[in-house]
Amino acid sequence: MAGTQAFWIDAAHEGTQERYGEHLRKWRHVFTAAEDEPGSGGITLDPLHFALGAWEVATRPMAESPYVRCHPRVLDATCHRAEETRGPLAVVELAVPAPIPLPDGWSTWHRQDGDDPAFVAPPYERPTALTTLELRVPLAADRLPTPTRARAEGLPNLDDAQASLEALVAELNDVVTPFLHELD
Repeated sequence: MAGTQAFWIDAAHEGTQERYGEHLRKWRHVFTAAEDEPGSGGITLDPLHFALGAWEVATRPMAESPYVRCHPRVLDATCHRAEETRGPLAVVELAVPAPIPLPDGWSTWHRQDGDDPAFVAPPYERPTALTTLELRVPLAADRLPTPTRARAEGLPNLDDAQASLEALVAELNDVVTPFLHELD
């Protein structure tokens, strides 16, 4: 885990950027320019559309091994264009302690054993109380980099996807990480 941050790009493991590039090629359809968007080689040059595609490809469940990693308390994180707003919206769900003491015999979130220290729910056969905190974060679309012209027909540029992810990760960390500091 990269310090106490909500999100980080997995650069620590060998070959992760190459695997992300393979995923970009596999899921290139999420980068297809819409009719009203500027494009190059069939790929959108719209910063928001491109960044949302880069996020989708880099996170679970699309990626078996996600390129963007998250703090164990982050249960889910999506970035999308909300219908009621012009800009992007991130929705981040955190596992949080119960706001009241639980009665004897009740369970709540616990850390998973092994390499993945994520917070998980106990088995269904136990009485369980799970509390989550949903953060809805409007993101500044003007802080997203503009993708460059496609180097290959129909394929998004890896460098552009990396820059888009870095911008989204930085903005999300600015908002979500203070909550994690309070929780841990």
